[in-house]
Amino acid sequence: MKGRFVALEGIDGVGKTTLAGRVADLTYEQWLAAPDREPSGVVFVPRRATSGTSPFAATVMEHLSRVLWHSGDSRDLDAAFWVTLQASWFTAHSTCVIGPVLDSGHDVVVDGWYYKFWSKLLGQGFRREDLETVFASAREPDHVVLLDADVAAVFDRRADFRPTELGLHAGYGGLDRASFVDYQGRGLGVLKEMARDRGWTTVPVAATETVPDTAESTRSAVRAALHRHG
Repeated sequence: MKGRFVALEGIDGVGKTTLAGRVADLTYEQWLAAPDREPSGVVFVPRRATSGTSPFAATVMEHLSRVLWHSGDSRDLDAAFWVTLQASWFTAHSTCVIGPVLDSGHDVVVDGWYYKFWSKLLGQGFRREDLETVFASAREPDHVVLLDADVAAVFDRRADFRPTELGLHAGYGGLDRASFVDYQGRGLGVLKEMARDRGWTTVPVAATETVPDTAESTRSAVRAALHRHG
């Protein structure tokens, strides 16, 4: 029996990677070391992981990764250019990274999926039906857990965000705390609408909450989602 796929979602800096690692029982690297083991819990698969089972796919994904996240930040190429690259990434990730883990019977949790990207694009005037067409080959999670945190508190906790996370492609002038709060806040509003429309689970994250506390509530939400989709 195939495993089930759960995604943590939320704004930049909310802690998706930290929390996904804490709620899982195995990492993707551990699964790769013994992919034929009996299913023994949830595997944390990073959303930026390249394929560990296909050398060809890994090479292609490494090229995509460099362009998407390691080529610098500029307005020279607008958001429309990045849409097709992101769709290519998530399609490859669905097929060559998540797919083999699910086929082995293990459940998967990822630290974010394409919905955060969509939330920004929808706020910039992109049409939902166009995004659905471009991303049609990317796997949809069986369930999504939305981390709902105070945007200003997220910025104050980290404050080392990339220009793209501060609103570079959304037309903001000053890329600073104010642009982050407005830009990410609008994105969070769209994610909340998605959560209501699609039946996602929302986990409130208080500004004063500790990581272990948030991890525990997130783990409970993931376990409940897996139970419903069992």
